[in-house]
Amino acid sequence: MSVEKIACHCCDLIQEIPDLSPGLKAHCRRCGHQLTAKVPNSIDRAIAFAISALIFLFLSLPFPFLAFKSQGREQEVSLAQSGFDLLQLGFPILALLLLCFIILIPALLLSAYLAILLPLKLNHSRRWMYQVTRLLFTLHPWGMAEVFLIGVLVSLVKIAGMADLVIGMSFWAYVLFAICLIATITSVDKLQLWHQLDHCAGIERTKIQVSEGSALKQDMISCHHCDLLHPANEQNCRRCESKLHPRIPYSMQKTWAYLITAVILYLPANIYPIMNTTLLGSEDPSTIMGGVVLLWQHGSYPIALVVFIASVLVPIAKMLMIFWLAYSVQAGHQHKLTERMWMYRITELIGRWSMIDVFVVAVLVALVQLGGLVSIQPGIATIAFASVVILTMLSAISFDPRLIWDNLSDTEIRAINHGQEPLTDLMDDAT
Repeated sequence: MSVEKIACHCCDLIQEIPDLSPGLKAHCRRCGHQLTAKVPNSIDRAIAFAISALIFLFLSLPFPFLAFKSQGREQEVSLAQSGFDLLQLGFPILALLLLCFIILIPALLLSAYLAILLPLKLNHSRRWMYQVTRLLFTLHPWGMAEVFLIGVLVSLVKIAGMADLVIGMSFWAYVLFAICLIATITSVDKLQLWHQLDHCAGIERTKIQVSEGSALKQDMISCHHCDLLHPANEQNCRRCESKLHPRIPYSMQKTWAYLITAVILYLPANIYPIMNTTLLGSEDPSTIMGGVVLLWQHGSYPIALVVFIASVLVPIAKMLMIFWLAYSVQAGHQHKLTERMWMYRITELIGRWSMIDVFVVAVLVALVQLGGLVSIQPGIATIAFASVVILTMLSAISFDPRLIWDNLSDTEIRAINHGQEPLTDLMDDAT
């Protein structure tokens, strides 16, 4: 199947991707961004993993997830029940975050994969599948099953000294679900999927005659969702029907707005308690840093390090990196392009892992409710910190990395491109 010329999502360089053999992937010659990968038996693997993931998700819902026993009293919670328990306890936002990020969005992702891949397996393609594919890749960052599992492990360590803990069948089912979900996502390449849809629909896209260089400087626009190149005067993508823009609309304004709001909320998120533990009538509020110190004092050094990195270092590092990326673009900086591209990719990768502490609180609140004996309530910092994580993710999504390269003159671009390795030489075995 022939692949037309595309513009790199990160640096806007137009280049043609040759037909790939299974097990190979292609990177952008200029910025190193992975453009596409040919996964062996992609559709079959993804269908098998997606069906398995949905089965394991279904099995993880009704059965006991965790049980908490103390002085003859027991509190048992299932995954589905945990969200409703949080709602009944008066924490609707926390319940919504938990259910959306660990159940609803992952389930929607898997359903979307099957809705697309099963017809493709039968060599069928329908117009609505293009819209579902667009939604599918938009939802990818918001499925947080693996982040939730790390949060559960941290929760177990935090309350291990307070009572006996029992891990239920649903926990292991959810572990298998998370593994199958990750396997499903990694089995499908975005660009290959779009071309498979065209191939099954019998659509042959007209190849646009353009030379290698910036798409914008050649009056071309690349669709942000499916990477199809269009002349600059077109308004909607011919493939996925999304609105076309040379760059993400109001990219810098949205990036700064999300970032500044996140910085403001980061202060109360760290100053105020994220969790209040009541033991025999005595209340013990705990901040994010206080929880890290407590874990360290109890000898749980690896868990303390994970929480410190995810909840303290990662948010600060991500806000600083987004600040520098936005500032360098607006200041017109033309140096350290590769370093800034790596910085951008890191912000995309690490942002959602800061949600660990929010999941820790949600699990503990749903699980530890033994009346006057012991109970845990979320603090005011929980929602503030969750907002910081979501806002920094939105800030990274709003930032258009192509703006980094737009400041370069034509002479500088030619100098950067001169002597680059051929695209085919930058292919490695896909993992």
